[in-house]
Amino acid sequence: MASSIIAAAWGAAEATCFFIVPDVWITRATIHSPKRGVAAAFAALGGALAGGVATFFWSQNTTPRESKRLLRKLPAISGDMIDKADAEVARVGNRGMLWGPLRGVPYKIYARAAGTQRQSFLGFLAWSVPARIPRFLLVVALSMGLIAGARKILPDGQTEKLAPRIHLGFWIAFYSWYLSVVGREPRTGSNAH
Repeated sequence: MASSIIAAAWGAAEATCFFIVPDVWITRATIHSPKRGVAAAFAALGGALAGGVATFFWSQNTTPRESKRLLRKLPAISGDMIDKADAEVARVGNRGMLWGPLRGVPYKIYARAAGTQRQSFLGFLAWSVPARIPRFLLVVALSMGLIAGARKILPDGQTEKLAPRIHLGFWIAFYSWYLSVVGREPRTGSNAH
């Protein structure tokens, strides 16, 4: 139960102002039990929907310029990401958020775009589910597969001993890469190489 509460809170935080994805917690829960991992994935979805709704309505009550300025203050969010999400949502509506996970564009940016563009609220909620849950369940499945594979190669008990360290190392490496490559502002003008 506590694992699901943490996952829900993490999902809500990441959909508003936190920059580390709930996948970190979901994979940790999966290390302990696939059932806990799946429960954490659905709890994170519930939290993400709540946070997405908050971001959607906040952006309706904030000017597009101001909401963009405030989002850019968060780590790993570039003006380019915001502009691309705005353009996608303007072009295809709420379903534009489906491509966010494939491009490393946070859900909160799409929630902001949907709100500033006065997209359908019910449409936003409906498209949020397929924009979030497939990735959450994918990380559960990948974690389960890696743990099952490790149990076949490592001596008894070593998987459970090493899994938390490998988990931590993976996410540190991932965010080191993400923060230095994906979330950076593109170089322009005379500084470009």
